[in-house]
Amino acid sequence: MDGPVAIILAAGHGKRMKSEKAKVLHEVCGRPMISYVVDAARKAGAKKIVIVVGYAADQVRAAFAGEADIAFATQEHQLGTGDAVKACRSFLEGYQGSVMVLVGDEPLIRPGPLADLLARQKTERFACLLGTAIVPDPTGFGRILRDGAGRFLRIVEQRDCSPEEAAIKEVNPSCYVFELPGLWDALDKLGTTNAQGEYYLTDAPELLQSMGRKVVALPVLQADDILGVNTRQHLAQADTLMQARVLDRLMTEGVTVVAPLDTYVDGRARIGQDTVLYPFTVITGDVTVGRNCRIGPFTHLRDGTVLEDDVQVGAFVELCRTTLGRGTIARHHAYLGDSTVGPGVNVGAGVITANFDGKIKSRTTVGANAFLGSGAILIAPVLVGAGATVGAGAVVTKGQDVADGQVVAGVPARPLPSKP
Repeated sequence: MDGPVAIILAAGHGKRMKSEKAKVLHEVCGRPMISYVVDAARKAGAKKIVIVVGYAADQVRAAFAGEADIAFATQEHQLGTGDAVKACRSFLEGYQGSVMVLVGDEPLIRPGPLADLLARQKTERFACLLGTAIVPDPTGFGRILRDGAGRFLRIVEQRDCSPEEAAIKEVNPSCYVFELPGLWDALDKLGTTNAQGEYYLTDAPELLQSMGRKVVALPVLQADDILGVNTRQHLAQADTLMQARVLDRLMTEGVTVVAPLDTYVDGRARIGQDTVLYPFTVITGDVTVGRNCRIGPFTHLRDGTVLEDDVQVGAFVELCRTTLGRGTIARHHAYLGDSTVGPGVNVGAGVITANFDGKIKSRTTVGANAFLGSGAILIAPVLVGAGATVGAGAVVTKGQDVADGQVVAGVPARPLPSKP
């Protein structure tokens, strides 16, 4: 097996979420939180990822179906994080090299520090390298204990801390790089003499050190990297922090976000340079926006939408699984679903594509430079040809295509006589 390998722990129920859904599948900026952890592991260099599942295992498997670099190990009983890592042993039989262990409920973890840890471990062959963080409020985290010379001693879980240990600000966010097969030696020695009666992975670094192997803890993570999501309140905090990162990235890439606090963009969205997002724009799902577009205010772009360059989409316009060609304008109160709209089209106020008949969603196609008058309704499936005009308030019924250059009006829409 090519390495490095990443193990992501995702077996817990997350009872404080009060949900039947697997905790790690709750969404942050439109994506399951564990997806960000998987992305970070891949970008850090992991070639193989083993996700440890337990509660709602089928849900987690389905979320990553077909991803060739991901395998799943099952933790049959909730016996702690050490037991969870043991569940991966059969997948890694014979593998020698670096294995990174992360948790699936810390979606804000960044790949840069992980890559640094992997590089250090590979170069210096540590038995264990811990990524730690120094935070103003360590509540909920295990504490990092060091000796008088600053060398790592052990990790103490909060529930097992003395008052002096609880005051320590350096914490363990469950970010490790171990050397295999040495990790298995430590896991074989784990006991359950702790407040939870579980096999703690946090005991493994101390055990490795007691065997004379080199263990180092490096404070390379920031406070906002390690926010663990255990409640709906934590989920909202993670979403807020991730949204700030998404918008910061877009602005760095040349997108103008007029009011970041009043704009929501899915982490999967791609937006071109010199596009402007006005307040109360909402972009959800896998959306692509070209260069020099004007979006908003009060616009909703939904999954599967593509805007080519120089498109304008304005107030109270909603697009879903729709492509707008270059220079097309839809400035006011319109809904376009399952549509392909050519370049240079004018979409008037109140235009609607009626794409769902209660059973089937059908497509609408509009050719280049067509004109859709205010209040027009296009009942899919239907085609409006290039250069055609649909008059204000017209209803183009299912299958009654409008030819290139044709002008139609009325309910149902009928061709108007050609001018002499």
